[in-house]
Amino acid sequence: MKFHTSNRIFKYGISALSCSLIIGCATAPPMQEMSDARQSVEAAESVGAEEHAPVALDSAQHLLTRAQNDLEAGDFEEAQKEAIAAREAARQAVTISQTKQTEQNKAELTKPDPTPEQAAIAEPITYIVNKNDSLWKIAAKDSVYGDPWLWPLIFKNNADVIKKADIINPGLTLTIETEPSPTDVNTAIQHAKHRNSTSAKYQDDSSYLNQYNPQ
Repeated sequence: MKFHTSNRIFKYGISALSCSLIIGCATAPPMQEMSDARQSVEAAESVGAEEHAPVALDSAQHLLTRAQNDLEAGDFEEAQKEAIAAREAARQAVTISQTKQTEQNKAELTKPDPTPEQAAIAEPITYIVNKNDSLWKIAAKDSVYGDPWLWPLIFKNNADVIKKADIINPGLTLTIETEPSPTDVNTAIQHAKHRNSTSAKYQDDSSYLNQYNPQ
């Protein structure tokens, strides 16, 4: 009788040892796995997985919730499995999100300038010239372009009411193009910097305008 009891204890000990080696039978709360899963889900949320990988993120969040419920119920084995699965689903969401964002960035860089018809869709805004204003100061305003070197864009779009770029009168209503093309932006900056270093300012302004309204 003692032999059989010892034999059962021995077999139980072997089974417990095998279980711990396989890491399939969690006998203690899987706190590390839960922590890894939470961090992975938070990382996925922070990189925009809700937009770019909603299915993978939803799966990760669902598995994490189940793991938390099983952990609280004392089912450590199931909690461990679900936490590991949640971590992997979240990591997949991160990979998908990063890949899609990289593709979007590449697409933006290679996006062609809009056609005149497309550019016309963007609604312009108006600006009333204040005392002591200049095109340089207006372009620098955050509500306009946030960059003073883009003042030629304002000059170009208001050439019918601005005769000289250095002289604008208070009360004048200006039209501000809200979405200038990359080409127009680069041309404006080049003109502003060239004009800043030359004495033939008004002649240069005419050349700049003639690019858009050739005589």
